[in-house]
Amino acid sequence: MQKDIRGQRFQQDIPGADLSSAIAGQNIVNKVILILLHYFLSFIVSFPTGYIGATSMLGFLTPEYHWNYAYATTALIAWLIAVIFKSYIISLLIAFSSLLILIFSSIIFRKLAPIEITSNFFLESLLAFTVLLSICSINFLFNRLANAVKDILLIKQNWVNRIRIINIFIILIAAIIASSLVVSAAISERFRGSPIREALLMLDSNQLTNAKVIATITACIYSAVLFLSSLWVNQRQGSPWSYPDIIRNWSLTIGSWQGTSFYNLNLSRVNFRGSNLANTDLRRCNLYRTCFQGVIALERARVDNRYLDFEIPKVQQLLVNARSNEQDFSRINLRGAYLQFAELRGINLTETELSGADLQGADLRDSILVNAQVIDVDFTNANLTGICIQDWNVNSKTCFTNVTCDYVYRKLDETGKPSDRYPSDRNFEPREFESLYQEVGNVVELVFKEGLNWRAFGFAIQKLQVEDDNLQLQLKGVEKRGDLWVIKVTYDANITASAVEQRLNASYNELKQLFMAKEHQINKLLGIASSQAEAIKEFSKHRLGNNFFITGSTITNLAGSGQIEYSEAANQVRNIVSNRSEPFQVLSIVQSLLTQLQRQSVATTIEMQAELLKQVLLSEAQKDSYFQELLVRQEQQIIEVFSEGTLATAVQDAIAQLRNK
Repeated sequence: MQKDIRGQRFQQDIPGADLSSAIAGQNIVNKVILILLHYFLSFIVSFPTGYIGATSMLGFLTPEYHWNYAYATTALIAWLIAVIFKSYIISLLIAFSSLLILIFSSIIFRKLAPIEITSNFFLESLLAFTVLLSICSINFLFNRLANAVKDILLIKQNWVNRIRIINIFIILIAAIIASSLVVSAAISERFRGSPIREALLMLDSNQLTNAKVIATITACIYSAVLFLSSLWVNQRQGSPWSYPDIIRNWSLTIGSWQGTSFYNLNLSRVNFRGSNLANTDLRRCNLYRTCFQGVIALERARVDNRYLDFEIPKVQQLLVNARSNEQDFSRINLRGAYLQFAELRGINLTETELSGADLQGADLRDSILVNAQVIDVDFTNANLTGICIQDWNVNSKTCFTNVTCDYVYRKLDETGKPSDRYPSDRNFEPREFESLYQEVGNVVELVFKEGLNWRAFGFAIQKLQVEDDNLQLQLKGVEKRGDLWVIKVTYDANITASAVEQRLNASYNELKQLFMAKEHQINKLLGIASSQAEAIKEFSKHRLGNNFFITGSTITNLAGSGQIEYSEAANQVRNIVSNRSEPFQVLSIVQSLLTQLQRQSVATTIEMQAELLKQVLLSEAQKDSYFQELLVRQEQQIIEVFSEGTLATAVQDAIAQLRNK
C-alpha cells in the first residue's frame, strides 16, 4: 500500500523506517500555486520582450535609426544562435564582437552602409543593442528556469506539454498587448518630434495598419523564439542533470517548496524502495545504507554531497537501478551506499570510498579495487572473482562471508590491466579467500623501513606478552608495501590502538639498542635461560643441511654470498607454526621470510629456501620438545597451509624425520 507523505516536514530521525512505495513531494494545491505564479511571471517577463520587438521593427521604418536597429538585430541573432550551442558567457562575447565587426566593416567598406559612421551612431547602436540584449537575456534565462521548474514539478510529459501550450498563449498575448502599446505611444502627442512618430505619420491608413501588424508579428516572434529556444536548450542538455548549476539549483529549490522534507535527519537504513521522491528535500542527511533502489524521480529531489556524492547523476542512477552504464567510478564517494545485488562487473573503483557500503550479493567480477576503502563493507554472498585488490584497505569488520571468488589480481600493470593472478595455477578452494583476507579482531599496523631488526621486534612482542597479558598481543601478519614493511598485530578490544602502537614501538626501540650493545642482555631481559642461549651457540661452525653452515648465531650459505641471523629465521619459522590456523597470516610470514632470504642472498632458489626451512624446523624441534610434539601432532594442518609445492614437501620431510626418531 502506498504511503502518502506529500508536504510532510519530518523533524525527528527515522533510522530503519520502512517508506517503500511512498509518495513524497508536493501537494497538488502547491503545484497549482507555483504554476499560476509561473504564468503571471511569464506574462510580466514577456511584456518587455514584445515591447522591444515591436520597437525594433518600427525602428526599421525610420531612416535615422534604420541602420542602428539593423546592426543591433543582426548581433542579437548571432547571440541567440551562440547561446543555444555555447555557454552564456561565450554567447555574450560573440554578440558584442558581431556588433563591432559590423560597424567597423561599414567603416572599411562604406558601400555596405550608405551612412556616415560617427561616434553618435556607434553609441546609439551600442545602446540599442545593449537594451535589446538585456531584455532578451532576462527573458531567455527566465524561460530556461521556468521550463526546468515544470520538468521538476511534473513527471508526466502530457501534463508538461499542456502547461507549455498554455504558456505560449500567455506569451503571445503579452507580446500583442505590448506591441499595441508601442504603436499607440509612438503616434501619440507625447512623442511629438520623435523620428519614429514622424515616420509613422507619413504613412497612409493602410500602411499604418500594415506597420501595426508587422510590429505585432515581430513582437510575437521575439517572445516565441526566446521561449522555444530556451526549451530546446534544456531538452538538448538532458533535464535536469545537465542544466547549469545556478538554474538546476534554483529549479530544485523552487520545485521542492512546501514539499516533503527530511532535511538534516538520520535516514540510515531507511527503505525508500519504489518510492516517488520528486520535490523532496534530502539535504544534509545521514544516508548510511539507505535503500533508493527502484525510486522514481530521484533526480528531481533536492540533494547534496555531504554524506556521499549524491549530486552526481551516475551515482543516483547506480543507487536507483543497482547498475550503471558508466564504468568509471574512481575517486567517487560511495560511503555507506546501499548496493545489494548490484551489477558492478568490470567497474573501476580505484581510490573509491566504499566504507560501510552494503554490497551483499553484488556482482563485482573483474572490478578494480586499487586503493579502495572497503572498511566495514558487507560483501556477504558477493561474487569477487577476478577483482584487483592492490593496496585496498580492509578491516576486521569487512565481511567476506560466503563470497564467491576463484582468484584475484594483486597488481595493475603499467597499462592499467590487472596482473599478478593469485593463486597463479589454481582457483581458491571454497571459503579460502574468506580465510585469507578476513581481518580478525582489532589490528594495529606498524610500518618500518628497510633495516627492521626482526629479532628485536620478535623479542619486543614476547616481552610485552610476559609483562602484560591483558594486551593479548598476537602477530597476525607481515606485509611488504613498496620499500616498507607493515607488521600487523592484534590486541585486546579494551585497549586503544595508539596505546598498543606506542608500547610496541617503545619496547622495540629499547631492545634494538640493547641488541646492538650486548646480545646477552636481551636474553636476560626476556627470561631466556642461559642453557637455551648456549644451545644456540653450539651450532657455531656446524653445517646446516647441504647448502648452509652456522658461525656463531649466523646462518651463511656455503657460497659465502649471504647470511641471516639464526634467531631471526627461527622466530619466523615458529610464527609460521604458531599461526597455523590463520592461513593468510602464515602466507604473509612465509612470503616475508622468502623475500628476505632472496634479498640477502641467503637462499636464492626455491629449493634452497625449502632446505633452509626444513633444517630450521628440525633444529628448533631438537631444542624444544613441546615444539616437536606440536609439529608431529598438527602435521596435516601445518602442511595444508603451504598447499602443494617444494615448501610443503620440505615441511613434510622434516616432520617425517621427527616422527621416525
